[in-house]
Order: sequence, then structure tokens, then C-alpha cells
Amino acid sequence: MSQNKIIVGHEDLSRFIREALEGKGARPEDAAVVADGLVWANLRGVDGHGVSRLPFYLRMIERGEIDVAAKPSLAQDRAATFVLDGGRGFGPVAMMQAIALATERAAKAGVCFGLVRDTTHTGAIGRYVQWMAERGCAAIIMGAGPAFVAYHGARVASLGTSPIAIAVPSGDGAVILDMATSAISNGTILQARATGASLPPNSALTREGEPTTDPNRAEILLPLGGAKGSGLGFMFEMLASVLAGAPIQARALGPERRKSLSQNIAILAVDIAAFRPVMDFARDADALATVIKSLPRQAGVDEIRLPGERAARTETARRKSGIPISEKLWEELRAMAAANNLSLPERLSPPTN
Repeated sequence: MSQNKIIVGHEDLSRFIREALEGKGARPEDAAVVADGLVWANLRGVDGHGVSRLPFYLRMIERGEIDVAAKPSLAQDRAATFVLDGGRGFGPVAMMQAIALATERAAKAGVCFGLVRDTTHTGAIGRYVQWMAERGCAAIIMGAGPAFVAYHGARVASLGTSPIAIAVPSGDGAVILDMATSAISNGTILQARATGASLPPNSALTREGEPTTDPNRAEILLPLGGAKGSGLGFMFEMLASVLAGAPIQARALGPERRKSLSQNIAILAVDIAAFRPVMDFARDADALATVIKSLPRQAGVDEIRLPGERAARTETARRKSGIPISEKLWEELRAMAAANNLSLPERLSPPTN
């Protein structure tokens, strides 16, 4: 681990996030949900969606882009479908309400398809499919949001990062795929700016549409796999935004030129027990995992990993040793603490090798 990292405990970090949000008017229960999501990302090693987002959230609250008084409300409600309107409130709050509803409906109907519209940044969506898988569902979540990604062949931002997360239960915990359909996530750029790292080649463009690996010049992301990534992003906008009656890209890129940081989410919950016993599914899932991990490896490959396996190991380690924070982010959190009369998380000693 780099020696220039500050190490903090996950519980104390969660306390700091909650207090910072409550200081801006968030309800305690909402602040706790948001803090849980940010810390979940840090524990899993998805640091671009962790506490590094807190300063951004506070600025959004100050600008009125997050309504701390908002409560999600059902705009449409049927036996196996729903539309939940986030009301421009905290994205994680709307998402936790939506996945609880989707899981409950799937248990009754076998499947449930739900939409969350007009919410704000939802955080790492892997958190939500994991929650659903731990309750006996196969879960798929597709996201649509503000334009950060250039459609394949374009040199301007024209799609969201369009993440997808899929999870299923297994005997060893949920198996989780959580990925953006952009070559890198916007959080990766934020993290690279904080650490001074370079971006991978062919992952971002400057404001002028020129390729760059400098995170400080990167303004536009490129789609993962070229046309394949932008095709997925386009269809997620159809399923999560257009279907919900809350288009994002057509309003932003067309004559309206609407500027908004809204997000829309499509959620599919499948109750495993509606098709077969959950334990039988988990047994077969474990058998597949064992076969895949035992495959002959290519030269130079030490291990074949399953989706989410590295993140799960990172979580186990960070729960014991703490969460690393870059010096740049720490200074930002220090300034935030001073300005808002908050106590910073206690620094822990770095783990010894």
C-alpha cells in the first residue's frame, strides 16, 4: 500500500459522511443511507464512487440540485411494475426504496420491472443488486444519466456512462457484475485527479474532442468496445429514461438544451424461488464457479477470477485494516470539516506487511 495514503476506519468514515450531510439539512435516515452507499464503494475498492463524491454531493445541495426534503413517490404502481419518482432527492434513498419494492413484488409475482426517474447520483449500483441477490433474487439494474460519454464516432458527450449491474445468489455470497459501458467511469477520472495517475489510452477525450490520458484535461469518456458500448448506452436510455417518460439525452442534446444532473434507473428483479429452489440454484452456481476457476490458464495468468471476486476480497481486507484515502482528498475533507465544524475520521496506522 502506498505510504502517502491516509487510512481510516469504515465506521468512523460513515459517521463523518452522515454528519456532513445532516449539516446541510439531510434527514438523519437519508444521510445514513447515502453514507452506507459511499462507504460500501470504498470498502469494495470502487473509490471513485466512495467518499470522494461527498464534496460533490454537498455542492449539489448548496446549488439546489439535490432536494434534501424530497421523498420518493410512486407515479405508477401495478402488481409487477412500478415507476418511482425520485423528486430530485438523494439517489441512494430512492434506489433503496425501489429495490425493496421490486424484491417484494417479485416474491409475489415471480418477476418485477421497476423504473426510478428524476433522481440524482445513485452511487455504485452493485450495492443494490447485491442487496437483492442476498434476498433470493436474480437482479439486473441499468442506468441512464447526464452526457459524459461520446457516442461511437462522435467527439462530443452524448450518452451517460450507462452502468449495468447483475447479481445472483450463490453458496459463497452474491456474484456481482458491476460495470460502466464507458471505457472508464467518471469516478475513475475523479480518482486519477486525486492521485495524479494517468488514464488508460483510448478512454477519454478533451473538451475539444481530442484523445488524452491526462485526467485534468479529460472531459469526455469513450464507450467500452466502441459501437458495442455506445449501443448499450443508447438502449439503456431507451429502457430507463424514455420508457419512464423522463428522457435525458434528447432534451439535453436537442433544441431544448436542458441542463440537468438527473439519473434514471431500470430494475429487473427475478425471484429465484419462482423457478426453482434457491438452494438448488446456489449449488449449481457454485458448480459453475468451480469449473470456471479451474480452467487451464493462459501464460502469465495467476488466477481466473469471477465477477466481483476481487472487490469482495478488498472489502474483507479493508474492513480489517481500514480504507485508504489520498492526501489530496484528505485535505479536501479537512477543509470541509473546518468549514462545517466536523470531526474528521480518526487516522489509523497503515497495516504492516
